Amino acid sequence: MAVVRTILPRKGLIQPLHGDNYEADLDTNWQIIDSLLQDSADVQAAITAAGTVAAWLHDRGLCGVIAGFALSTSANLTPGLTAGVLYAQGLRYAPGAPAPGPAPASSTSYLWYNSVSGFYYNLIGAPATDGDAFIGTVTTDQTRVTAVVKATGLFSRIPVTTPAAGNFSFAHNLGRAPRGALIYLTSGGALWFQSPTMFDATNLFLVASAAGLTAQVEIW
Repeated sequence: MAVVRTILPRKGLIQPLHGDNYEADLDTNWQIIDSLLQDSADVQAAITAAGTVAAWLHDRGLCGVIAGFALSTSANLTPGLTAGVLYAQGLRYAPGAPAPGPAPASSTSYLWYNSVSGFYYNLIGAPATDGDAFIGTVTTDQTRVTAVVKATGLFSRIPVTTPAAGNFSFAHNLGRAPRGALIYLTSGGALWFQSPTMFDATNLFLVASAAGLTAQVEIW
């Protein structure tokens, strides 16, 4: 007599052979296991349904360069730009050969990346769309790029030396107001953020206990 085994539909589990001592709740137990067991496909489906790293970054307003995208001067109006990784609107962009195009002549421009429209320059130092990644500044004469400044990347540490005791500001070059910052003192003394404004789209606002203190400020 042929033995018929039941293959459960979700994970392909095979229920044990039914014998003389078979009890109906054994099938129920296996059906429960089959319904609850998770494998890699379930995990991926859960990630897709609940949101991805891109959604997490976008929801928290985190954008900018992760690595690479170093600017350099050039003999024409298009700056050199190395390969790298950045996030804009929560989406990862990692081209092998990024092409920013020519910068405006005889000006200092700000270079940005938008996940839909790509690279663009402007003169105002603020993104055209929330979540655009700041690449850096590009200074040109009439025919070539004469100077560049690379943007501060996400989770970068900026070296700071205090100019005097009391309040002072320090440009962070992130291209937007940081979502957070940490101070790591590397000398004796005290350094803290001003209140109520700790930072804005351009500067960190700090207070030092003395001149000449050194620190690393990590921003994101």
